[in-house]
Amino acid sequence: MTYEETLEVTKKLLRRHVPEDRTIEPTHHIQNDLELDSIGIMELVADVEEKFEVVIPNEMMDEMATVADVARCLVKLKEAGVGRSEV
Repeated sequence: MTYEETLEVTKKLLRRHVPEDRTIEPTHHIQNDLELDSIGIMELVADVEEKFEVVIPNEMMDEMATVADVARCLVKLKEAGVGRSEV
């Protein structure tokens, strides 16, 4: 998947956790702009891991502040070939 494709899927997954009337842009901060709380973030991570068949390492979580950051991290994981069975 390309970055653009990953970004679109990430935005669709976020839609489950963000009110319909709120836009989701790549530059939006997940907590500050989209107002996801810690439970919402945990649910999003679970959705992302399931959809992309990866396990996001704890140290990578700190890099994922914006919507674009999530997509970039997912591309890195997929390029590295890190799937569920490797972690």
